[in-house]
Amino acid sequence: MQPDDLISISTAARELECGRATLYRAIKDGRLTGVEVDGRQMILKDGTWEGFEPNFVGRRAQKLDEQDDDTDGPSQ
Repeated sequence: MQPDDLISISTAARELECGRATLYRAIKDGRLTGVEVDGRQMILKDGTWEGFEPNFVGRRAQKLDEQDDDTDGPSQ
């Protein structure tokens, strides 16, 4: 495993535009591969990383729904 094979939780969250809690949850439920390096949780950039799309829950999901509603145009 090379250093380029790992990404920090914070960097991954910025790249995916999701919260760190979403990534920790994905590691916990097996949708991402997490490894601990010197006491830090990191994500292994493997097949799970390449195909990962976050499931938004909570306030972020509500914001995304509101944005979608705003772009639909006026209802008839």
